[in-house]
Amino acid sequence: MKYMSILIFILSNFIYAECYELNQADCLYWSDYCEWNEETNQCQEIGGGGGGGDGGFELGPYDFETINESQGLRNGPDYYNGILYYPIDAEPPFKSIIFTPGYGGGSTSMADWAEFFVSWGFTAMIIGPNDEINEWHIGRAEGLIDAITTIKQENERMASPLYGMIDSDSFIVAGYSMGGGASQIALTLDHPNVSSIKAGIALNPTIILEDCDLCPIDGGYCICLVPEMLDHDIPTFIVAGQFELNELPSYDGLLGQDIYDNTPETTVKMLFEVAGGGHGAAYETEPREKALQWAQYHLMGDVEICEALIETPDTASDFQTTLNCEQQLPGDINGDTLINVQDVILAVNFILSNQYDSNADLNSDGSVNVQDVVLILNLILD
Repeated sequence: MKYMSILIFILSNFIYAECYELNQADCLYWSDYCEWNEETNQCQEIGGGGGGGDGGFELGPYDFETINESQGLRNGPDYYNGILYYPIDAEPPFKSIIFTPGYGGGSTSMADWAEFFVSWGFTAMIIGPNDEINEWHIGRAEGLIDAITTIKQENERMASPLYGMIDSDSFIVAGYSMGGGASQIALTLDHPNVSSIKAGIALNPTIILEDCDLCPIDGGYCICLVPEMLDHDIPTFIVAGQFELNELPSYDGLLGQDIYDNTPETTVKMLFEVAGGGHGAAYETEPREKALQWAQYHLMGDVEICEALIETPDTASDFQTTLNCEQQLPGDINGDTLINVQDVILAVNFILSNQYDSNADLNSDGSVNVQDVVLILNLILD
């Protein structure tokens, strides 16, 4: 009940921000922020903003199918109504991205994002919170971690059309609004699945973390955002609106720009602030394309896309990143721009001498071991 009280307090003066909750009359009332979609018979934010299902995204080259829980997909305890999308005729093993929604939304409100990414050759899973109203940011973060378990099990389920076709060590966790904040919290959790997360994507994130040791008490609550709360080294991409704070004044200090500022400078990170954008800015064309490039770079290892990825978008009012396209390739331990047997020998030497080198730690588990050698060998064979 304590968290619910905080949520009611913060939401009290911007309930209009979640347009898809509104009926047609209320949608028209909030016409500065929302619009009624006659085709879906649903309210949506102007420009998209979490309406779900049919965001008008231009899809990629692959058709796709879905697997739901009635078809054998695991029913994870930390989320609700998971649906896994998979591409047809794409080349496995598939890399995976998981989406969780904003406040009041279910899994299907993220269907348009899943359809977009699966059409480009990823497996994409959508999940909802067990309680769309009362579940807190941390619960949604735990749902993202739980969904990784589900996808890994699908790779091992013999009756699954994805049996043996999923890369069980390559995931992105993502979400919109409260789900976007949850994606950032997930990167900091102490769970074995976190080592399989290669990047995060936060779409117009809001984040609420309460810590009375780190935050001052205000109105009986200890809510703030400080660097200690986002201490991780997992690459993260953040989309925010230039005027998002006008819609969400109670989230001052807790929006995407603030998440970027409080993420370590040593972490690969990117902020795309959309000019003139509000809380639905992530649904515009350029942020969506930049999110795809982020996934192609960090999950599919498409290093050639790096220069396009760091190019400032035309619609950005602010664009920042710590990504350096000249950085070493994963597995290129000696920095010669090649991944070959010399890198394998160096990795073995690190293991024998009990030394650590981040370029040799391909699975980011904090040590150099035989698993990293296997990953380097796989890169050579590929």
